[in-house]
Amino acid sequence: MKKVAIIKTTLLVLLMSVCSYVFAQEDSTMLEPIVRNGVYYNISETGSYSLTLEIIKLKSNDGSVMLSLVDENGRQLARTKIPIMDLKCSVRIDSLQAGNYAIRYYHDKNNNGELDTGAFGIPKEGYGFSNNARGFMGPPDLEDMIFKLEDDLTLKMKTVN
Repeated sequence: MKKVAIIKTTLLVLLMSVCSYVFAQEDSTMLEPIVRNGVYYNISETGSYSLTLEIIKLKSNDGSVMLSLVDENGRQLARTKIPIMDLKCSVRIDSLQAGNYAIRYYHDKNNNGELDTGAFGIPKEGYGFSNNARGFMGPPDLEDMIFKLEDDLTLKMKTVN
């Protein structure tokens, strides 16, 4: 029984380490991002579609939500910091082209710019992914987070933790 608990704890630490790495990644291919409506774009998007994101089930109104939009290859296209009201937040990302995208975010309760974790790497702050994807012993596979944008779209995502 004790062995199982140790294995579970070890795998959970690995999961959280990978999540922290995924959230900490930034695409440095562009020196100065384009800023529109509080959203930082790493590329010059000129599409005609918009993506509205609603994040629910946040545990508090403290801090903000740090959100990243990536393409089907995992390359970060846009990022933003969203204020929280009534345990939820929303943001609109515009000028997107039709394509396959994914979202990842975390609730930065103390506004320190990183996903805080406990002694064993267990997140102290909420997080989530598009399609409400969940990983097993790590973050979800990118393929599980991918959604197709072919028209204006609204996604609702539930926060874990």
